[in-house]
Amino acid sequence: MGDDIGTVPSAPAVTSPSGTPVPRQLPPVPAHFTSRTAELEVLDSAAAGQEGDSVDQLPAVTVVVGPGGVGKTALAVTWAVRNAGRFPSGQLYTDLRGFSPETAVPPEEALGAFLRALGVPPERVPVELAEQAALFRTTTAGMRLLLVVDNAISAAQVRPLIPAASGCVVVVTSRLRLDGLHAEGARFVDMAPLPQEHAVELLTRSVGKSRVAGELSDVTKLASLCGRLPIALRVAGARLASRPKWPVARMVAELRDERLRLTRLSPVGEASLTATFDSSYAALPPHAARLYRLVSEHPGPAVEVGAAAAAARVADDEAADGLQVLADASLLEEIGVGGYRFHDLVRLHARALPDDERFEVVPRIAEWYLHRMTRANMVVIPMRWRISTVRARYEDSLPLFDTGADALRWLDERLPDVIQLLDETFALGQDELAWQLCEALWELFLYRKHYQLWLRTHEVGIAAAHRCADAVAEARLRCQLARAYLDLGRFEAAETECLKAAELARGAGSRHNESVALDQLGMAAQGRGDFERAVEYFGESLVIEGELGIDRGVAQRHRRIGEALLQAGRITDAARHLRLAQEMFNEAGDVKAEALVAMPLARIDARAGEITAAKRALERAAAVLDQSGSAVYQSDVLVAFAEVAELEGDFAAARGHLTEALDLCRPIGGLRLDQARTRLAALDARSDRPQRPEPTAGE
Repeated sequence: MGDDIGTVPSAPAVTSPSGTPVPRQLPPVPAHFTSRTAELEVLDSAAAGQEGDSVDQLPAVTVVVGPGGVGKTALAVTWAVRNAGRFPSGQLYTDLRGFSPETAVPPEEALGAFLRALGVPPERVPVELAEQAALFRTTTAGMRLLLVVDNAISAAQVRPLIPAASGCVVVVTSRLRLDGLHAEGARFVDMAPLPQEHAVELLTRSVGKSRVAGELSDVTKLASLCGRLPIALRVAGARLASRPKWPVARMVAELRDERLRLTRLSPVGEASLTATFDSSYAALPPHAARLYRLVSEHPGPAVEVGAAAAAARVADDEAADGLQVLADASLLEEIGVGGYRFHDLVRLHARALPDDERFEVVPRIAEWYLHRMTRANMVVIPMRWRISTVRARYEDSLPLFDTGADALRWLDERLPDVIQLLDETFALGQDELAWQLCEALWELFLYRKHYQLWLRTHEVGIAAAHRCADAVAEARLRCQLARAYLDLGRFEAAETECLKAAELARGAGSRHNESVALDQLGMAAQGRGDFERAVEYFGESLVIEGELGIDRGVAQRHRRIGEALLQAGRITDAARHLRLAQEMFNEAGDVKAEALVAMPLARIDARAGEITAAKRALERAAAVLDQSGSAVYQSDVLVAFAEVAELEGDFAAARGHLTEALDLCRPIGGLRLDQARTRLAALDARSDRPQRPEPTAGE
């Protein structure tokens, strides 16, 4: 977060009488907020125009512009909190971290967070920005929302976050004048450093009036040395408040002794804060100072205790203590239980401090994430085969998460950090770590799809595996990439990756990888409608799984063969393979896989006229797959329900199931979306066709 805001404990969303989530995301008003009367009046004026109900009206957009540390965030949040009651639909907040192009939040990430806060399930948030923006406009239609968009770097970063509803108000903060937002009807508020008397007032309120009553002259000097910037004044005030025996003159003397730093503190701008940060850093105990330097290398926006402990190679308790020391010194921002965040300028200051150990930090944090991701994955798909050896360390450990849905939620939340770590480890030549991080993304991508990130990350992971000449890892990652292509209906690309994977696997003697490649070649052939070739590939893979003694793999291949034969119209042969797969999954206790095989079996029962049995089987499957956290599995069950309903002649029920499946697939995209649309169109065409009248007696 920017400027001089305090902690960010977002209030939990409440629910409106209609059941719509009402987000309350505004951070608290910063302590000792001072002055800014004129700026607050401009914000009042901009919002006043939204009191009417004119449909032609645009949302009120105000851009608060000024240098870093001048108090832009404090102004925006203070005004927003004071006026929150005027926006019954809720208040949204996002920090776009625009201080650096390398770390700026892309608009689709912020927009996705807004959609989720407004009640859109994560799996329904579209991949493409244009689709996200359209869904956001639809979702916010008729709402009275207040949005605070903090630390923007460009108009393009902000524009998709502006709702279409006329009753909404958007307050943007930026160090740059975002002239491009003028087309959105934006007003601009220029912020300068505090007037001297208000800077003195802020320091006095922060330290305590009685404390500085006899030192007003030195307080005035200190306010000047801080450049009258609120963030610098708060750091100075926090140091004095936590050291009741220090006279203000002592801090003034420290700053004066640092002549080079004083020259950087006096002008307005980012460099002007360095002296204040140096002064706070010098007062840190050694363990906190070391943590300050090293944790600044964390590539993500927020740091949790475990990652900080890994960065410094200390125990969690020691890391937690050090992070709290930094938070108390206003060098870190506490954002929840066990979570901390650097202010942008403070991070730059910390990274500029010499420490040879900092070059080891990214690999340390990446390894910590790899272990956490592996343990999360073991909850999502317990029996999944993995190339990385990390899993072996946790075979006898208690699960890290209670449910697969909880594990997926954590993986989804940490995805931005993992992607940055993957990129940085690859750039550092840490190829073993890079490809393992990529492999560990499998469960999340399989369940939540994130196709764009799936493709991009696996290009990096494959390059890392190739660079360290690990043919087994490269084959595995090529198969993972091919699965994305299969889901997208890009069968030729999938076949290309699987053929390369099979070649690599054979050269390395990796029979398991070869089996996976053959299995996915079968899926590609099936997707192209070549069911005979698909069964051949699945059969070859089944033989390898049997030779390796992998019963679950054998069951999966029987399921694949059964599904391909069912599509080919060979019902009897299909049923034989599918029932064998069902028995094997049941014996292994794999309820999720058993639920998946129940769907084609239900289709077979329905075609044989066993409608009731088919429905019961699908209801049992739905009960299992609804807990998976995967919209894909949920949509598959709905499509199966639709087919059974259609066979029963209940076209209305079939249409309802397909419509619901389409809603689940639309944000995900890919082949399932196309198939759901095609099925719904065919159903509509069939149900609209005139029905032949029932024959009368004697006909």
